[in-house]
This record gives sequence, structure tokens and C-alpha cells, in this order.
Amino acid sequence: MKKTIAEHMYDILIENGRDSVWYGDLDEIHECAKRAGMYDKPGDHHPLKINNRVLSALDKSDLFKKGYIKHIGRPARHYTLKIRKMRVDR
Repeated sequence: MKKTIAEHMYDILIENGRDSVWYGDLDEIHECAKRAGMYDKPGDHHPLKINNRVLSALDKSDLFKKGYIKHIGRPARHYTLKIRKMRVDR
């Protein structure tokens, strides 16, 4: 069965010993896009669009929950997605 974008990201985070991803994790986001075959499809492959598509898919998934982290020195908040629950097949 074909894995979803969220399942690919889940695997990547577990492989790297992490439990969350945010907009600045470019290596993880683009690795997820490669595994999901996003670069194989025709269309716009601009890095910012890929980032938005991956994070949007994670936001819609039950595997991840949305949250924010505070940026040091500024009151700005950065959007982050954290693993909601561990999958049973692990």
C-alpha cells in the first residue's frame, strides 16, 4: 500500500530520533517530498511550494498535532508539527 506524506515524514523523524518538524527543517521536508514522489509529478517544484504542500499534508493528518515554538529574542511564534501518537507497527 502506498504511504501518505505524513507516514513518510513520521518515518523520517523516527529515523533521525526526532518528534517534531517545522518550516525550517528543509532537509527533512524535501526528503519527505522525494519519498512521496512529489518531484516525479508534473507541476511546480519550487522549494517554497514543496514546503507548504508537505506541512499542509502533515497538518491534516491524525499522526501530527499543530503547535508553535517561540523564537528567541522575539515574540514571533513559529508553526511546528509534533508526532501525536506512535504507530502500532513500530
